[in-house]
Amino acid sequence: MIESTSKFHVHDIVYDKGGFAVARGYWEDDKKVLRLACRWHDEGVGYPQTFGKPQWMLFPDRGIDVELLNALDPLDQRKIVITLDARNLAEQCSVPPRPGRGH
Repeated sequence: MIESTSKFHVHDIVYDKGGFAVARGYWEDDKKVLRLACRWHDEGVGYPQTFGKPQWMLFPDRGIDVELLNALDPLDQRKIVITLDARNLAEQCSVPPRPGRGH
């Protein structure tokens, strides 16, 4: 389910792949400011959900930077950098290839 809910009114879907969606939309009745939100969806209700009703999870509306080094594998020296500035409705995520993998 990647449609509007009672709290988040979808303006458009900016990403939808593998059961994960990111949308621009309006939170509650504030039609002046577009916000970014995400949710996982499948043939059922998906996540997040409250009492069996689909919900959207809002991204912070202030700029955030996250850097992860070997988050899942201590031997993996790739660094994941996520930058989100919802004020500009921009999202960047880059994962460099593993050394010696030729990607």
